[in-house]
Amino acid sequence: MNKIDINCDMGESFGCYTLGQDEEVIRLISSANVGCGFHAGDPHVMRKTVAMAKENQVGIGAHPGLPDLLGFGRRYMDVSPQELEDYFVYQIGALRAFCDAAEVRLQHVKAHGVLSGMAEKDKKVAEAICRAISMIDKEIVWLTYSGTKTRPIAESLGLSVVEECYADRAYNPDFSLVARKQPGAVIKDVSVIQKRILQLVQEGTITTYDGQVLDMPCQSICVHGDSPGALEMVKGIRSILEQHNIKITPLRSFVG
Repeated sequence: MNKIDINCDMGESFGCYTLGQDEEVIRLISSANVGCGFHAGDPHVMRKTVAMAKENQVGIGAHPGLPDLLGFGRRYMDVSPQELEDYFVYQIGALRAFCDAAEVRLQHVKAHGVLSGMAEKDKKVAEAICRAISMIDKEIVWLTYSGTKTRPIAESLGLSVVEECYADRAYNPDFSLVARKQPGAVIKDVSVIQKRILQLVQEGTITTYDGQVLDMPCQSICVHGDSPGALEMVKGIRSILEQHNIKITPLRSFVG
């Protein structure tokens, strides 16, 4: 592997509440997943984040979530496929309007929080999400889990798919993430994260929570912007990639 994308969740501040170190982190990544107001973010934060991404030549993605500010979009909600489709059209459309105003292109969409897992487990959820994206613009890339079950659904609707690996999360052998409530689910040691990333780019594998070695197709590395120490984590990832001459490039470079 001679190139890879680094994506990070951003624009998740809300009103007078500040979350993450967006101004520092955005200088170190190549793609930004911008909160669209349902789980986090607001119109002013969206505008500012798009402007920062444009200034730093970072690819911009919509990061739609469930309407759950209190739970940060990480709590399951029983919603119909039509409701979910409407949620995505609404949120993607809002961020795309800010992109249009700033004269930049909306690069990708990535589901937030519990929605990613819901899409992997329920075909109707995945279809609703991919249908919403394709209705808006088939040139928008679907960014999702490595080993995703949603790829054939997205591709059947004319979407390109880029698969990501989480730098700071432990994996189960079925490509799912270890539940956050379990010890060791969130990895905080930067040196451990660097070793995982080096294994990923050199061998195409990752070691799971229980010690198995899993083939991991991946074109993008995700860092959670709300994680403690996210800035140091991104610095560490970028440093190890640069040391091994791996080019850091926005995820659009991985699609035709």
